[in-house]
Amino acid sequence: MISNRIFLWIVIFPSNVYLLKDVVFVVDKSASLSTEDFSEAVDFIYNVTKFIAVGSTATQFSVVTFSSDITERFDLNDYSTNATILNAISGLKSITPSGSTYTYDALTFVRTSSFISSKGSRSNADKTVIILTDGQSVNYPRTAAEADLLKTNLGAEVFSIGIGSAISASNVELLSMSSDPDSYYSHHVESYVDLCSLIPTVVPKIDPTVTPQAVTGCPATQASTSTSPEDNTVVVAAVATVAAVAGLGLTALIASLLEKKLRGLFGKKNQVDPYDSMTRQGTNRAIFDSNALNDPSAREVPPPDV
Repeated sequence: MISNRIFLWIVIFPSNVYLLKDVVFVVDKSASLSTEDFSEAVDFIYNVTKFIAVGSTATQFSVVTFSSDITERFDLNDYSTNATILNAISGLKSITPSGSTYTYDALTFVRTSSFISSKGSRSNADKTVIILTDGQSVNYPRTAAEADLLKTNLGAEVFSIGIGSAISASNVELLSMSSDPDSYYSHHVESYVDLCSLIPTVVPKIDPTVTPQAVTGCPATQASTSTSPEDNTVVVAAVATVAAVAGLGLTALIASLLEKKLRGLFGKKNQVDPYDSMTRQGTNRAIFDSNALNDPSAREVPPPDV
């Protein structure tokens, strides 16, 4: 059988204008983490940030940690150089994990208190939230609802990164927090030491003009990702330099095309995809039922049969 092939050539002219982006890391520090786990999470934030230009005319970063309490470790406008913010990030390793997983409280805080002008949020900057967690929150419906408010009310793009066996790559809560398509915005690794494997993937999604180097000593693991449609080969070639202003949206558009459109065009016919956003909304509504909430297995969406 001859595979269907799509060759997509993208030519974008270079731009010297920095991408204006406000990025908030939302980091789980609950008692299920060891101090070593949290240190690896801090290393991940450090390694993402070090590749990206920091400042009021470029990308700004904030870090919010959560468990039973929510703490903003620094605001978006607290640090205006890479050297100062990397030093601040390194200092987070002194934090001791404790408490429960109140993810929804953290997302509420970010929506109401992080992206505000007094803390450096810029009206003309794209908003990005990157959530790192190793487990299910104490209240799935509220977590899903707060993530939706970030996306709909603020127009933020939300990345969710699940770590470990307690929250799988197909976990409904992990997928409900992330923007669409899931294959672009949702990630999963087997342990905290594997977070470093995501650096080459995550950094260009924040700043598509940057090509990060692999982290020295990082385990050779493959982060969980969605597979492409069966019996189809898709070749995407980016020609010239990706413009800072338009690149991210274009990359997300391509990912959406691959995940949602090509599956319908070339994959198995008349197939319901549980990863599709509309289907997932129906799944989420079902989980609001108290019986489903009491059954942890009901929170898992089986992988699509493609």
